[in-house]
Amino acid sequence: MEALSIAILGGDLRQCYAAEYLNAQGYKVMCCHTPDFPYQPEIKQAGSIADALEHCTLVLAPTPLTRDNLHLFQTENYPPCPLEDLWDSLTANHTFAAHSLPGAYQKLLNNIGCQALIWGNLPFFQTENARLTAEGLLAEVIRCTPFALSSANILLLGYGCCGKEIASVFLPLCQNIFLIEQDAVKINEAGLKGLSVIREKDFSKILPRCQIIINTVPASVLEIPHLSQLHSSCHIFDIASAPFGFPSDTTEKCLLPYYRIPGIPGRFSPVTAGRIIGQTIERMTEHAL
Repeated sequence: MEALSIAILGGDLRQCYAAEYLNAQGYKVMCCHTPDFPYQPEIKQAGSIADALEHCTLVLAPTPLTRDNLHLFQTENYPPCPLEDLWDSLTANHTFAAHSLPGAYQKLLNNIGCQALIWGNLPFFQTENARLTAEGLLAEVIRCTPFALSSANILLLGYGCCGKEIASVFLPLCQNIFLIEQDAVKINEAGLKGLSVIREKDFSKILPRCQIIINTVPASVLEIPHLSQLHSSCHIFDIASAPFGFPSDTTEKCLLPYYRIPGIPGRFSPVTAGRIIGQTIERMTEHAL
């Protein structure tokens, strides 16, 4: 059986290490607008999106696909690539693999006749990626806060894949972890792990005691009036995807240190994160193509 041909587009170092993993597994790999990297000799580089897609079957998009909804996410070393150029280069012969895709883009691919593989919600990827997220977040929290975690109370918003891994990493290091979660099963699981689940009636008592807030929910859980109850030294770390958990001007409005830190695995663990992406694509192509 002929090896599957993959075009890997844009992105950060995760794409480079995914390329190396997939090449080692026997896939034919071509990169386009990925960061400069000491690729294995068998990995080819294309000068344009059209050239990269001309002979490939599978297209691996960067994570995220775009940061401005207009251009492909890639390093500043390359000229901007409008998403329209990407869509114009895709055909019904391609399969488009992406971490996630808005409905409008999925509809566009359907109109082209291009199959979409969405891998960001697969349990294998979510579990492995959440571990890297928790490790990287720990490094960022230590770097940004002027106090020891051993004296800190943390308020965690959400107990999904990332929330669980964050709790397991931070709980042995900090004083307490308070949790806001709505799902009854997750609440019970968190309680068994030693987290203190709180309700809105507890906010006035708990919020002033928190030195760190970690948000994993892509929605507003705490409103501005709630934030007014926090101590001025409380640091907020938002790792959720868009639309995030807090407005971008939270620091200006509330005079609180606020950090949006998406893409933690790509920044702190690109080797492992890229390999996980490669493994996920390998698993999907074994069954979907």
